[in-house]
Amino acid sequence: MGTIVNGANGGFKGKAGSVIGSSWKSINYIKGLYKKRSKPASELQMMQQEKFRTLMRFLLPINMFLKIGFGRKNTERLTPINAAFQFNLKQAITGTYPAYSLDYSKVSISDGGLYGGGTVSVAHAAGELTFTWDPTANDTFETFGDDMVFVLAYHPEKDEFMSSPAPSTRASGEISFIISEHLQVGIVHTWMFLTNRSKTRVSKSVYLGEVLLN
Repeated sequence: MGTIVNGANGGFKGKAGSVIGSSWKSINYIKGLYKKRSKPASELQMMQQEKFRTLMRFLLPINMFLKIGFGRKNTERLTPINAAFQFNLKQAITGTYPAYSLDYSKVSISDGGLYGGGTVSVAHAAGELTFTWDPTANDTFETFGDDMVFVLAYHPEKDEFMSSPAPSTRASGEISFIISEHLQVGIVHTWMFLTNRSKTRVSKSVYLGEVLLN
């Protein structure tokens, strides 16, 4: 695939002979037409494809979180979900082909330098999940009471995510949300991360562990 840099005719889109023109983030590209594979995929290729399916199946439904959590990563070349994929591919895949799975304790929803929530925890009671953190702002670490807190829970048996209707703030110290009735049995995995009000700085996500709901 080639990149057009101030070509005589500029960028183009669509098929032209044996090439296709396209663009992303104001960068123009040309690439050859897809050629049907004449050889079966190698075992290494099949392993990579299965890793891709395993991880992307988890990441795609939470793309709205990844846009925040990985939105500052190499934005000129990678979409946030692709940045999250590359980051998690190195650490979150476990098992052997073809039975890959995710080590949820190593899955990252965000990555950045903002100071996190200090001592954090999650608890379940009366059909609700409650996340708590240290509400203290710190001028030294440039953290403020209006920093936003995002929480996420994943129910692997149901393959569904849940979260609060809106983020909380650092100063609040906690946030709760009601678990949907059909998700109130089993185990959920939980994460939390923070951003500043403008979402230009983000913390590393923290895995808070498993919560038994029944």
